[in-house]
Amino acid sequence: MVRYALRLPVIFRWGDDMTYVEGGFTKDIGRDEAFVIAGNCPPIGSHVRIQVLVPSPDLLPGALRLECLGKVTDVVQGDGCSGFVLHGRFYDGQIRDDSTPAMREGSKLESVRDVD
Repeated sequence: MVRYALRLPVIFRWGDDMTYVEGGFTKDIGRDEAFVIAGNCPPIGSHVRIQVLVPSPDLLPGALRLECLGKVTDVVQGDGCSGFVLHGRFYDGQIRDDSTPAMREGSKLESVRDVD
């Protein structure tokens, strides 16, 4: 599996009704997996919804982001830094200023599937 060393800001949610909200940064990211550095990590086995915020080139309007609903498979604690591994399928969550709800729904690359 290929993972890219990209340090991008993320927002993630977990818990009943996605109650808990935290932020962090990716250490690396691939098609089905990401390592997220965060001060407060969800427990192993948690279902997490994550938004990876991607810097947008000046020529493209709106925000670029990747989204995923996945499962935490590992939590790492160490030397003032903690993080977790998330497994799930990332899809294009891009929202452009000029898009309609139907266009936004059609922007998903593949349907999101829950990881058991």
